[in-house]
Amino acid sequence: MTDGFPAPASARLPGAARLRGAWRAQHLMWTEAWCLWTRRPLPSAAWARALGDGQRFALRRGSWMSVLVPMVVFSQFVDVLVAQGAIHVVAAGRRALLLHALLLLASLWTVAWAVSLRSATRHVGHVLDAHALTLAVGFAHVCRVPLAAIAGVRAIDHRSARGHQDWYDVHGLEPREVTCLAALDAPTLLIELRSGAAGAWWTRHGVRRPLRRWIAVQADEPAAMAGAIAARLAPAIACDA
Repeated sequence: MTDGFPAPASARLPGAARLRGAWRAQHLMWTEAWCLWTRRPLPSAAWARALGDGQRFALRRGSWMSVLVPMVVFSQFVDVLVAQGAIHVVAAGRRALLLHALLLLASLWTVAWAVSLRSATRHVGHVLDAHALTLAVGFAHVCRVPLAAIAGVRAIDHRSARGHQDWYDVHGLEPREVTCLAALDAPTLLIELRSGAAGAWWTRHGVRRPLRRWIAVQADEPAAMAGAIAARLAPAIACDA
Protein backbone atom coordinates (compact mmCIF):
# COMPACT_ATOMS: atom_id res chain seq x y z
CA MET A 1 0.00 0.00 0.00
CA THR A 2 1.36 3.45 -0.93
CA ASP A 3 1.12 6.04 1.81
CA GLY A 4 1.41 9.66 0.69
CA PHE A 5 2.18 10.68 4.26
CA PRO A 6 4.61 8.20 5.84
CA ALA A 7 5.38 8.51 9.54
CA PRO A 8 7.80 11.43 9.98
CA ALA A 9 11.00 11.05 11.96
CA SER A 10 11.32 12.89 15.25
CA ALA A 11 13.19 16.17 14.84
CA ARG A 12 16.68 16.37 16.33
CA LEU A 13 16.40 20.16 16.54
CA PRO A 14 12.80 20.99 17.58
CA GLY A 15 13.34 24.74 17.21
CA ALA A 16 14.54 24.40 13.62
CA ALA A 17 11.68 22.03 12.83
CA ARG A 18 9.15 24.56 14.11
CA LEU A 19 10.71 27.32 12.00
CA ARG A 20 10.53 25.10 8.92
CA GLY A 21 6.92 24.29 9.78
CA ALA A 22 6.04 27.99 10.12
CA TRP A 23 7.70 28.79 6.79
CA ARG A 24 5.92 25.86 5.15
CA ALA A 25 2.56 27.01 6.53
CA GLN A 26 3.08 30.54 5.18
CA HIS A 27 4.14 29.22 1.77
CA LEU A 28 1.09 26.97 1.47
CA MET A 29 -1.24 29.73 2.66
CA TRP A 30 -0.06 32.29 0.08
CA THR A 31 0.10 29.69 -2.70
CA GLU A 32 -3.48 28.56 -2.03
CA ALA A 33 -4.74 32.15 -2.01
CA TRP A 34 -2.82 33.00 -5.20
CA CYS A 35 -4.10 29.91 -7.03
CA LEU A 36 -7.68 30.73 -6.03
CA TRP A 37 -7.31 34.27 -7.36
CA THR A 38 -5.65 33.19 -10.64
CA ARG A 39 -7.91 30.11 -11.02
CA ARG A 40 -5.00 27.68 -11.14
CA PRO A 41 -4.98 24.10 -9.77
CA LEU A 42 -5.15 24.29 -6.00
CA PRO A 43 -2.39 22.89 -3.75
CA SER A 44 -5.13 21.65 -1.41
CA ALA A 45 -6.58 19.45 -4.19
CA ALA A 46 -3.19 17.81 -4.73
CA TRP A 47 -2.78 17.48 -0.96
CA ALA A 48 -6.14 15.69 -0.73
CA ARG A 49 -5.18 13.25 -3.51
CA ALA A 50 -1.91 12.46 -1.74
CA LEU A 51 -3.87 11.20 1.26
CA GLY A 52 -4.66 8.09 -0.76
CA ASP A 53 -7.77 6.21 -1.82
CA GLY A 54 -10.63 5.29 0.45
CA GLN A 55 -13.90 6.50 1.87
CA ARG A 56 -13.77 10.27 2.34
CA PHE A 57 -15.47 12.47 4.91
CA ALA A 58 -15.63 16.21 4.29
CA LEU A 59 -15.35 19.26 6.56
CA ARG A 60 -17.34 21.75 4.50
CA ARG A 61 -20.32 22.58 6.69
CA GLY A 62 -18.63 24.20 9.66
CA SER A 63 -20.40 27.38 10.69
CA TRP A 64 -17.16 29.31 11.10
CA MET A 65 -15.98 28.22 7.65
CA SER A 66 -19.21 29.53 6.11
CA VAL A 67 -18.92 33.03 7.55
CA LEU A 68 -15.15 33.40 7.96
CA VAL A 69 -14.20 34.96 4.62
CA PRO A 70 -17.13 37.46 4.35
CA MET A 71 -16.62 38.49 7.97
CA VAL A 72 -12.87 39.02 7.59
CA VAL A 73 -13.13 40.89 4.28
CA PHE A 74 -15.86 43.18 5.60
CA SER A 75 -13.93 43.88 8.80
CA GLN A 76 -10.85 44.80 6.79
CA PHE A 77 -12.75 47.45 4.84
CA VAL A 78 -14.00 49.02 8.05
CA ASP A 79 -11.04 48.57 10.39
CA VAL A 80 -8.36 49.48 7.87
CA LEU A 81 -10.06 52.71 6.88
CA VAL A 82 -10.38 53.72 10.53
CA ALA A 83 -6.77 52.75 11.28
CA GLN A 84 -5.45 54.57 8.21
CA GLY A 85 -7.24 57.71 9.35
CA ALA A 86 -5.78 57.36 12.83
CA ILE A 87 -2.26 57.08 11.37
CA HIS A 88 -2.69 60.46 9.66
CA VAL A 89 -3.48 61.98 13.05
CA VAL A 90 -0.70 60.44 15.15
CA ALA A 91 2.18 60.19 12.65
CA ALA A 92 3.74 62.00 9.74
CA GLY A 93 6.53 61.62 7.18
CA ARG A 94 8.43 58.34 6.94
CA ARG A 95 6.91 57.02 10.13
CA ALA A 96 3.42 57.38 8.66
CA LEU A 97 4.48 55.65 5.43
CA LEU A 98 5.95 52.77 7.42
CA LEU A 99 2.80 52.40 9.50
CA HIS A 100 0.63 52.50 6.36
CA ALA A 101 2.76 49.75 4.77
CA LEU A 102 2.65 47.57 7.89
CA LEU A 103 -1.11 47.99 8.16
CA LEU A 104 -1.59 47.08 4.50
CA LEU A 105 0.61 43.99 4.87
CA ALA A 106 -1.30 42.87 7.98
CA SER A 107 -4.61 43.36 6.17
CA LEU A 108 -3.47 41.36 3.14
CA TRP A 109 -2.13 38.59 5.40
CA THR A 110 -5.44 38.37 7.27
CA VAL A 111 -7.50 38.09 4.07
CA ALA A 112 -5.09 35.53 2.55
CA TRP A 113 -5.20 33.49 5.79
CA ALA A 114 -9.00 33.43 5.86
CA VAL A 115 -9.35 32.58 2.16
CA SER A 116 -6.72 29.83 2.18
CA LEU A 117 -7.94 28.30 5.46
CA ARG A 118 -11.50 28.07 4.16
CA SER A 119 -10.38 26.64 0.81
CA ALA A 120 -7.97 24.09 2.26
CA THR A 121 -10.45 22.93 4.90
CA ARG A 122 -13.15 22.42 2.29
CA HIS A 123 -10.93 20.53 -0.16
CA VAL A 124 -9.05 18.29 2.28
CA GLY A 125 -10.97 15.70 4.28
CA HIS A 126 -10.52 12.52 6.28
CA VAL A 127 -9.82 9.23 4.47
CA LEU A 128 -10.72 5.75 5.70
CA ASP A 129 -9.11 2.83 3.88
CA ALA A 130 -8.81 -0.88 4.58
CA HIS A 131 -5.82 -0.45 6.89
CA ALA A 132 -5.87 2.96 8.52
CA LEU A 133 -7.73 6.20 9.15
CA THR A 134 -6.07 9.40 7.92
CA LEU A 135 -7.36 12.54 9.63
CA ALA A 136 -6.53 15.80 7.87
CA VAL A 137 -7.56 19.38 8.57
CA GLY A 138 -6.41 21.65 5.76
CA PHE A 139 -2.65 21.88 5.49
CA ALA A 140 -2.14 22.12 9.25
CA HIS A 141 -2.95 18.69 10.68
CA VAL A 142 -2.25 15.18 9.40
CA CYS A 143 -2.90 12.21 11.69
CA ARG A 144 -2.47 8.59 10.62
CA VAL A 145 -4.10 5.94 12.82
CA PRO A 146 -3.95 2.22 11.95
CA LEU A 147 -7.32 0.56 12.47
CA ALA A 148 -5.66 -1.85 14.89
CA ALA A 149 -4.82 1.12 17.14
CA ILE A 150 -8.46 2.29 17.44
CA ALA A 151 -10.36 1.11 20.51
CA GLY A 152 -13.63 2.87 19.77
CA VAL A 153 -15.34 5.82 18.14
CA ARG A 154 -18.37 7.96 18.97
CA ALA A 155 -20.07 11.14 17.83
CA ILE A 156 -19.73 14.13 20.17
CA ASP A 157 -23.11 15.23 21.50
CA HIS A 158 -22.91 18.98 22.11
CA ARG A 159 -26.64 19.17 22.84
CA SER A 160 -26.21 17.17 26.07
CA ALA A 161 -24.24 19.99 27.71
CA ARG A 162 -25.98 21.68 30.62
CA GLY A 163 -25.13 25.00 32.27
CA HIS A 164 -21.38 25.57 32.18
CA GLN A 165 -20.66 22.09 30.81
CA ASP A 166 -18.85 21.59 27.56
CA TRP A 167 -18.34 18.43 25.48
CA TYR A 168 -15.36 17.42 27.64
CA ASP A 169 -17.67 17.21 30.67
CA VAL A 170 -20.39 15.40 28.71
CA HIS A 171 -17.95 12.64 27.74
CA GLY A 172 -16.10 12.58 31.06
CA LEU A 173 -12.77 13.76 29.66
CA GLU A 174 -10.06 16.23 30.57
CA PRO A 175 -8.52 18.48 27.88
CA ARG A 176 -5.07 17.05 28.66
CA GLU A 177 -6.33 13.62 27.53
CA VAL A 178 -7.45 14.79 24.09
CA THR A 179 -5.65 15.69 20.87
CA CYS A 180 -8.01 18.14 19.17
CA LEU A 181 -7.80 18.28 15.37
CA ALA A 182 -10.11 21.09 14.35
CA ALA A 183 -9.88 24.42 12.58
CA LEU A 184 -12.33 26.90 14.11
CA ASP A 185 -15.42 24.75 14.59
CA ALA A 186 -16.07 22.48 17.56
CA PRO A 187 -15.11 18.81 17.00
CA THR A 188 -17.93 16.39 16.21
CA LEU A 189 -16.23 12.98 16.48
CA LEU A 190 -14.24 11.33 19.26
CA ILE A 191 -11.80 8.48 18.61
CA GLU A 192 -10.30 6.39 21.41
CA LEU A 193 -6.86 4.85 20.90
CA ARG A 194 -5.66 1.59 22.37
CA SER A 195 -2.86 1.58 24.92
CA GLY A 196 0.39 2.22 23.08
CA ALA A 197 -1.39 2.95 19.77
CA ALA A 198 1.41 1.39 17.74
CA GLY A 199 1.90 3.06 14.37
CA ALA A 200 -0.27 6.10 15.11
CA TRP A 201 1.24 9.57 14.60
CA TRP A 202 0.26 13.21 14.23
CA THR A 203 1.97 16.23 12.70
CA ARG A 204 1.10 19.90 12.86
CA HIS A 205 2.60 22.00 10.06
CA GLY A 206 4.92 19.10 9.31
CA VAL A 207 6.26 18.83 12.86
CA ARG A 208 5.58 15.61 14.75
CA ARG A 209 3.58 16.08 17.94
CA PRO A 210 2.69 13.70 20.80
CA LEU A 211 -0.61 11.89 20.32
CA ARG A 212 -2.91 11.47 23.32
CA ARG A 213 -5.36 8.69 24.14
CA TRP A 214 -8.36 10.47 22.60
CA ILE A 215 -8.58 12.29 19.25
CA ALA A 216 -11.32 14.85 18.64
CA VAL A 217 -11.99 15.84 15.03
CA GLN A 218 -14.58 17.80 13.07
CA ALA A 219 -16.56 16.14 10.26
CA ASP A 220 -19.75 17.06 8.43
CA GLU A 221 -21.39 13.68 9.09
CA PRO A 222 -19.97 12.34 12.37
CA ALA A 223 -22.55 9.56 12.73
CA ALA A 224 -21.81 8.22 9.25
CA MET A 225 -18.08 8.44 9.83
CA ALA A 226 -18.36 6.70 13.21
CA GLY A 227 -20.46 3.95 11.61
CA ALA A 228 -17.95 3.43 8.80
CA ILE A 229 -15.04 3.20 11.23
CA ALA A 230 -16.96 0.81 13.49
CA ALA A 231 -17.77 -1.39 10.48
CA ARG A 232 -14.05 -1.58 9.64
CA LEU A 233 -13.22 -2.44 13.24
CA ALA A 234 -15.85 -5.19 13.56
CA PRO A 235 -13.87 -7.93 11.71
CA ALA A 236 -10.75 -7.18 13.78
CA ILE A 237 -12.73 -7.32 17.02
CA ALA A 238 -14.29 -10.61 15.96
CA CYS A 239 -10.85 -12.07 15.22
CA ASP A 240 -9.54 -10.95 18.63
CA ALA A 241 -12.53 -12.60 20.30
